[in-house]
Amino acid sequence: MKYHQIEAFYQVMLTGSMSKAAKNLGRTQPAVSMTISTLEDQLTTVLFDRHAGRITPRAEADVLFEQISPLVAQINDIRHRFGQLTSIEVPRISIISSSNTGNYLVPSAIAGIASQGQQLRLMTATSAAIVSEMENQRHDIALTDEGKSEVLTNSSLFEAEVFEIPVYSICQKGLVAGQGAVSIETLKGFDVSTLYEENRATHQIRAQLGPPRVEFSSFFPMACFSVMNRGVAVVDSITCSTMQALTSGVLDADYRRISDVQPSRYYLIRPRYRPRSKVADQCYEALRKVLRSHQADEVNGTPASVSRAGQQCRR
Repeated sequence: MKYHQIEAFYQVMLTGSMSKAAKNLGRTQPAVSMTISTLEDQLTTVLFDRHAGRITPRAEADVLFEQISPLVAQINDIRHRFGQLTSIEVPRISIISSSNTGNYLVPSAIAGIASQGQQLRLMTATSAAIVSEMENQRHDIALTDEGKSEVLTNSSLFEAEVFEIPVYSICQKGLVAGQGAVSIETLKGFDVSTLYEENRATHQIRAQLGPPRVEFSSFFPMACFSVMNRGVAVVDSITCSTMQALTSGVLDADYRRISDVQPSRYYLIRPRYRPRSKVADQCYEALRKVLRSHQADEVNGTPASVSRAGQQCRR
């Protein structure tokens, strides 16, 4: 038994008419009639006698009406109480992301939407916490890397789109000889920093280069540390654009694609059972567009995302 069936039955009992009930509910008379028939089929009983276009409640209908009336009254009371909460300001669009994407990518992607007066709430958390939050339908959009475990793409609670983001090294200019892409072998002998050992994205790097002297839980501070201390940070192109945008003119960094490692995986997530809006769709598409641009960065030379970040900073 579903609530729209209970609601239709309740209105029919109050008005004594399918057509009047339909008018009160904003539905058509045939739709209400079909709803009542479906309810009778599910209950395996006849609720109304029908004759010459008129209906008469049977004893079964009177019993059901007595049972559901308190429930309908409670739901109407809940609707009334929440209707009085208009003075409470609740952010309309809630976005939760990993710290790496929350530093620059997410705020810059939705800045245009926010400038139009849209209320947003931006939060950061670990990958595991983000997955838990989205399973509980607490945010409109989430963006995260893998963290300690792979994010499910076939969850019954959320939809997840996967983006393969190229891996880069960041260091002081001139520290690593040559230009263009580098290999893992090229980085041996340098003071290399990576993410913490449990992070899935760092397994391949650490297996080939060994454990770092300093490990981090987030890409951006790791990149800053390495550039300032003549080290090399293994990151991805999202960190490259963040560095360019947030430290332009302060840290003169060199961004080099690592050609022989697997890309970092990022997940753009939407809950299946949270109401959506056109603005939420716009935010999602804005994030999707910038993730696709990072995914398509050139193999050699400066990442396209770095050039775009620099242009945005100069505006």
